[in-house]
Amino acid sequence: MIGKKVLAILFGLLMLAMPVSFTGVSAATESVTVILVSDNAADKCIAEYLANETGAVVVMTTWGVYDPNVTAEIMSYAPDEVIIIGGPEAVVEEYVNDLQELGITVERWGGQNRYETNLMVMTQAQIKFGLKFNGSVVVAGNDSLAIQNALRIAVQNRAIILYVNKTTNITLLMERFQIRNMTMVHTHASEMTMELVRKQLKECNCTTNEVQVNVTKETVLQLMIQVRERLRAIEEIANATNATQLMEQVRVMEMAMEKANQALQAGNYTYAYQLMLELQVRTQFSLKAATGEMRIAIKNSEKMALERELVKLEAQIRVMENAGIDVSQVNPLMEQLRIAIQNGQYDVAKQLMNQIKSMIQEAYRNGRDAIRNAPRERPRRP
Repeated sequence: MIGKKVLAILFGLLMLAMPVSFTGVSAATESVTVILVSDNAADKCIAEYLANETGAVVVMTTWGVYDPNVTAEIMSYAPDEVIIIGGPEAVVEEYVNDLQELGITVERWGGQNRYETNLMVMTQAQIKFGLKFNGSVVVAGNDSLAIQNALRIAVQNRAIILYVNKTTNITLLMERFQIRNMTMVHTHASEMTMELVRKQLKECNCTTNEVQVNVTKETVLQLMIQVRERLRAIEEIANATNATQLMEQVRVMEMAMEKANQALQAGNYTYAYQLMLELQVRTQFSLKAATGEMRIAIKNSEKMALERELVKLEAQIRVMENAGIDVSQVNPLMEQLRIAIQNGQYDVAKQLMNQIKSMIQEAYRNGRDAIRNAPRERPRRP
């Protein structure tokens, strides 16, 4: 059987940040909504905005990657519903399957890109939660630092967050959401985009102001941490699937990372920041390819598929044990499952797995209140 650590990397990978919750989980008698979102700065920002306005809990996953520990983390909140922000490339469909297996209602708010997702989320927020906005905060959808600051301003003013690029029609955007007050947030990296916005606003009868955000060394370092973790995830999948093209992509991006680091050390923070923004996008393309390689490998290997399910079940059982739910009848079956997989008895393993899943699903349905009220425990990560 593949070693535990390797399994966790192959099928769990590393989370890039702690889950974000602006408010505590509601009492067992109240409704709990979890928002599942990727670590993409744009999607994460609007997820955190919604959490602030609605009391929902945000759980984050690496862009484009399936991690069974994330499913278990969502399970630990015993939610009534899960709203996924982002399309299936950002938050992969495996999560939907996991959650539906547990009987959790799942709704996806996602478009073809971050701009479509942004509009869909803000529209759905008005319909589902009855949110009303006071003005707008406009920011380039690929400017991570500006987006972080836009979130702060939007929360303070309960304004709608709108992402723009060089092709955005500002007039149509403002008409759609019936807004006339706008705050533009940008760094030097998005200056060209904002200049195009300014030109359009000359024809608009609206009130605008601007917030210029300066890039700091800490900002660049934060992006470097994220990109390094993504590169490590890509590399692990490349090694597991013998994907030489992915390995070459990692090497090229590592050289670009070194170039950004040199700029950082020289004090050229803006240039280093621009390089890191480009790398963020490039890692997403590679993560998408890596996930595709892993899916093919799992499809062609019964053992790998079973081992992934085993990791998922182990994580879910830990959630219930932490809540004090009796799973003593499941544990012996789990040991039999491990042995069956190790011995290549895959038909036996599948039967055991179906039996275990049914037991877990029943225990979860009956123990949701206990899970919701249990002390919060950070799920184990590799």
